[in-house]
Amino acid sequence: MRIPTAARTVAALVTSAALVPVIWSALAMAAPAAVTAGAADDDRVTWSVVPADASGPDGRRVVDLELEPGERAVDHVAVSNHSATEVTFALSANDGYLTDLGSFDMRPASVPPTDGGAWITVADEVVVGPGETEVVPFEVTAPADAVPGDHPAGVAASVRSGGEMQVDSRVGVRVNLRAPGEVVAVLDAELLDVSYTQGSSLLGPGELVVRYAVVNDGTVALRTTTEFRADSRFGGADASAPSGEGLEVLPGGRREVTVRVPEVWPLGPFGVEAVVRGAVPEGGPDVAVPADVPLTGTAWALPLPHLLLLLVLVLVAWATRRALRARRARLDHLIEQARAEGRAEVLAASGPS
Repeated sequence: MRIPTAARTVAALVTSAALVPVIWSALAMAAPAAVTAGAADDDRVTWSVVPADASGPDGRRVVDLELEPGERAVDHVAVSNHSATEVTFALSANDGYLTDLGSFDMRPASVPPTDGGAWITVADEVVVGPGETEVVPFEVTAPADAVPGDHPAGVAASVRSGGEMQVDSRVGVRVNLRAPGEVVAVLDAELLDVSYTQGSSLLGPGELVVRYAVVNDGTVALRTTTEFRADSRFGGADASAPSGEGLEVLPGGRREVTVRVPEVWPLGPFGVEAVVRGAVPEGGPDVAVPADVPLTGTAWALPLPHLLLLLVLVLVAWATRRALRARRARLDHLIEQARAEGRAEVLAASGPS
């Protein structure tokens, strides 16, 4: 089915590049996006992939499907070619995961799917004319032994370009698959490191840099928030960091996070306390909220720049005092020498007694 796309899809261009002779892929899954492949302007291929119904793009950002074990469903994606030439796009489906930056991606096409990606069947390729859109159906079949919970996946369209330096650029749609039943929400966390960084001014406070990891050992996606508090052991002012926006962690996933606790004065050891809270995202299954996970540690906020400055001042004072003492000793020596010479001259002028 061919559909004009000028007014239907808003696409952001992302230029793909490869620095080593291996296949590299870029996948934008969170929202409608476009990828550009090809070095020369005349050869540039730009396309986008968005959720759709049988008639074209339907405004969804992701595909959400809940299937009973053995149940089958058909959904669609729209592949739009924003280039000036006809392009053959390779289609693929695979398991989804979150990158270190929190964006959704899917396993490379060379890696066989083992979870939600294995539920999806899609055509191998689609040919799309210049400035046109093709709606591609894909079939989802939940296995008979599907584990209740979330099974993230994705459907992507890609173009391979280059000679020896092959570049496999792809863009796709996130597919949230869920099997109903008794799900388990389990949250764990680990404090990785706590350090102190002095502020730009020696007379001002610095910040504690806290690194921690959140692990989802359950079968349903979680959204977590974390609150930090730093208590001075020497009675200084306490500091805290707000929870901020929720952090998504997929089943079996692990996310490492860095949080900065501001307004911390370098007053020696600080006790760092944190509480990681998890919740099932809105629209998720009805399951007990996982227990909060406490994190504790100690950070040394030492006034090293201040101590260094004090040491320099002490050294300058010591050197100045020593120089003054040496100067006074030389002056006393000269005075004593002049007195001795004066006595010698007096004795010489008076002659023998």
